[in-house]
Amino acid sequence: CVGVKDIVDVAGVPTRNGSDACQGATPAAQDAPVVAALRRAGARIVGKTTTTEFAFTDPTACRNPHDLNRTPGGSSSGSGAAVAAGLVDIAIGTQTAGSLCRPAAYCGVVGFKPSFGALPTTGVTPLAASFDTVGIIAASMALVKSAFAAMRPAELTRQKLKSPRVICGLWDTDVLPSEDSVAALHAASGAFADPAKRSLTADVDKVVAAHRIVMNAEAAAAHGAMLSDERAGLLKPKFLAGLRAGRAILPAQVAEATAFLAAARQAFWASLVDVDLVVTLPVPDGPPLIDGTTGYQDWLTPWTVFGGPLLCIPWGVDRLGRPRSVM
Repeated sequence: CVGVKDIVDVAGVPTRNGSDACQGATPAAQDAPVVAALRRAGARIVGKTTTTEFAFTDPTACRNPHDLNRTPGGSSSGSGAAVAAGLVDIAIGTQTAGSLCRPAAYCGVVGFKPSFGALPTTGVTPLAASFDTVGIIAASMALVKSAFAAMRPAELTRQKLKSPRVICGLWDTDVLPSEDSVAALHAASGAFADPAKRSLTADVDKVVAAHRIVMNAEAAAAHGAMLSDERAGLLKPKFLAGLRAGRAILPAQVAEATAFLAAARQAFWASLVDVDLVVTLPVPDGPPLIDGTTGYQDWLTPWTVFGGPLLCIPWGVDRLGRPRSVM
């Protein structure tokens, strides 16, 4: 059974993008390619899962199945919660900043964001085409593997590493992980033979700021027309503010931010030229209490910008009973 984030087209079902502005949407004429691929493989598409409005940051009414007072994360909130609650085996999500890995981590399920461009985004409502990535949330690694095998283009190939070169590390930021999260990281790194400890190289604050410039500008390019008609009054406050901010961004600012991110991406992968696998944390702590946000995503944004694949794995619960996750 598969649930599909409601920014992804399913034939015969309206794509409402989590927005009151899309409540009158007509049913999609055909499946998005990623949905069609799963259907061909024998999956049963059972319905849509909740998304934050246009996959931005306004929280939904969705709750975390482990604790209804806590956020499931965003923007693929319903996908993470539906898998964690046992309603579906697999859910399609997307990530533009931290939108798939965070709900997987917060809900204690497996989340896989493939490399940028590995899966087609045709039939997926865009937020920022420079970063939008379709991915999978599932109840097990085996389900992720089989779903990706069905969804991936035929030209993609797999390569097995007999002795992967592994490091264990975190971004060097002012935000510190909880003791429970550190314990999970140490336990996960222990699965490998003597992984090297190394801080990850990037100016996270600058990457997040530049990402936000490009994301807001591209969101405004895709959806800014809503600001000029009655739909503006139906938009949620954070997405509305994001569109307005994006429309005010100058092309030169976008070009500067894009160039900075490209240089940061190149420098980051150059720093890992001798590494095959990084063991790290997707988030510094378990899901927070509902507070008008979808949780902390700044550790995930650089990974999304740099474009490589991410695999979030549940790693027990912390002393408050919240899911822990390693990546």
